[in-house]
Amino acid sequence: PEGVELHLLMAGGHEGHDHGSHDDHDDHGDDHDDHGDDHGDEDGDSDGDDLKYDPHSWLDPVAYAAQVDLVLEALIDEFPDGEDTFKKNANAFKAELIELDEKFQTLADSCEDRTVVANHNAYSYLAYRYDIDFVTVHGLDPEGEPSPEDIVEVVEQIEEKGITILYIEEYTDEDSVQSIVEATGVSTKILYTMEIAPKGDDENYLSIMNKNFENLQAGMSCSADA
Repeated sequence: PEGVELHLLMAGGHEGHDHGSHDDHDDHGDDHDDHGDDHGDEDGDSDGDDLKYDPHSWLDPVAYAAQVDLVLEALIDEFPDGEDTFKKNANAFKAELIELDEKFQTLADSCEDRTVVANHNAYSYLAYRYDIDFVTVHGLDPEGEPSPEDIVEVVEQIEEKGITILYIEEYTDEDSVQSIVEATGVSTKILYTMEIAPKGDDENYLSIMNKNFENLQAGMSCSADA
């Protein structure tokens, strides 16, 4: 959409947690180009060496709307006879994405807690767009193994901030976070990354993102009118 500026976010770090980008939330621009440089390859850690940027841009509805325009352009180039239909469908979908973005924006006004804990640093775009502080067990590589120090630090954050929910991806084996659950008493909820196809035929991007919204509400002490 006109006026949208896209930002490619750096990896959140290699020391077990990422504090999002909300401290510089009002400074959209060059400050974020250096965000990952402070964390890049500390101590030679190989976790996520092949993942320098967070690829999960579609979790930001605004960025996803811009991607719709790219797909629209490609479809029109390939199938010019369908231009009117493609534009109609794209505009209808982008209108739904705008509504979704407005819904997520309510989290900033209605939720007391800005910090959530997740097993995987896959949510930089959500963090940046909606001013959420994600503390994660390990970095961008979903197959990465957190160190004992990483787990201790996450447990300390959970206890210090009174966090009650640990977010895991839809394909994560809950046994992999059982030690944290047992140490802290947190429950688990899914925060979808959509890296794999939905399990149900009735699921789509909008329905899954609405589940993400509801699950974040549950873990952020949000008022009922969000």
